[in-house]
Amino acid sequence: MGFTYKPVIASVAALALAMPLAACGSSSSSEGSSNGPVTLSFFANNTEDTYKKLVQGFQKKYPNIKIKFSTTSGAQAGYQQTLQTRISGGQLPDVFVAPPEQLGSLVKANAVKDLTNESFMSRIGDENKKESTVNGKVYSMSVTSWTNAFAYNLDLLKKAGYTKDTIPTDWDGFKTMLKKLKAAGVSEPYLEPKGGLGAPVEAWIGYDSSKSKTSIDQQITDKKTTFAKTYGKKYYAKWDELVKEGLLPKTVTGLGDDQVRSEFSSGRLAVMNSGYWDVNTFNQAKLNYTFGPIPMLKKGDTPYAPGSADSGYAISSKISGAKLKAAEKFLDYISSPAGLKAEQDGLGLIPATKNYSAKLDEHFATPYKLYLKPGHVYLNSLGWPINGRSALRAETYSQLAEVVLGQESPMQAAQNLDDKMNTLRS
Repeated sequence: MGFTYKPVIASVAALALAMPLAACGSSSSSEGSSNGPVTLSFFANNTEDTYKKLVQGFQKKYPNIKIKFSTTSGAQAGYQQTLQTRISGGQLPDVFVAPPEQLGSLVKANAVKDLTNESFMSRIGDENKKESTVNGKVYSMSVTSWTNAFAYNLDLLKKAGYTKDTIPTDWDGFKTMLKKLKAAGVSEPYLEPKGGLGAPVEAWIGYDSSKSKTSIDQQITDKKTTFAKTYGKKYYAKWDELVKEGLLPKTVTGLGDDQVRSEFSSGRLAVMNSGYWDVNTFNQAKLNYTFGPIPMLKKGDTPYAPGSADSGYAISSKISGAKLKAAEKFLDYISSPAGLKAEQDGLGLIPATKNYSAKLDEHFATPYKLYLKPGHVYLNSLGWPINGRSALRAETYSQLAEVVLGQESPMQAAQNLDDKMNTLRS
């Protein structure tokens, strides 16, 4: 659940832009053939601007390799839908970002190169490798990790008598704060985007899963429990209190990620689900803000947040020769200190490799301490059937939209997820 679990894609028209090519002839590159430089297509889940430093740094080092960059419109779900279409049509780019939900489908389609024994993989941490592994082999290179956290506008919180040090950590306290914000004249205490409804739910499931040998979502997949018995009865019912108590408006079913972020950046929204990728935007807006805890169900619950290793970079299994060598050099550069710094600066991601120590903005100190450092992050879809993760995750947001609109109860929404799960098993 939660806010889009990878850095959000700005709503831009589909594009295919070739980055400027530096003059050829550098002795550092041997990718060129008698026919000229190699052109490498690169499909990613973010905008051209965010990848600019990374691509330009790579092309400065290897001027004979031309990167043809493309992305798609919409949030992470939009990228995954486009990627799935390309998988089905056998039209994958040379290098692309591979979400963990779709890695199984990519392997099944024999569409991605096995990276297990590539030299650059020695830099990658075990947890990141684990989430990029299918049937014992690693098929993507994940170099960063992420966690959600709530962003709080401290000026608006002050109107309700709250400070950075008194932000509530439990659900009841959080709802009380939202009510006080409304009473103090804050018209938008809290919003969630339509593609991230149920923001705190995954944190709650993560904590409860930490007390068992297998996660709650894995237990659902293994038919040991159901969405109705877990999500519906406990988690969705508690989250629905926001709707019933007038703390989450029906308009959220039509709000995109960028719209919610814009409301916070403009100083109108008090609290939103966010992540490190928003640091530059919030800093540029000169907000008095902080990143703080996601409220847990009860006082004393260990803080958890939605998070995991980020989507990795994959190489198409269909390329060979000079183009394959160029793709391998691209991944090697991405996982180098220079590439990791460019990725952190451009995409707002947190490098998590053995060869680089990231320096984080001080605003994100609390989430790093609470979630990333102790590993208290959880992604529900990693417990679901590999080939259906993307579709099921999108279904969770659709079902919660029906709950917000009053068309379904939390239990009905969860039962519909059980029906969806059964179709994936068949």
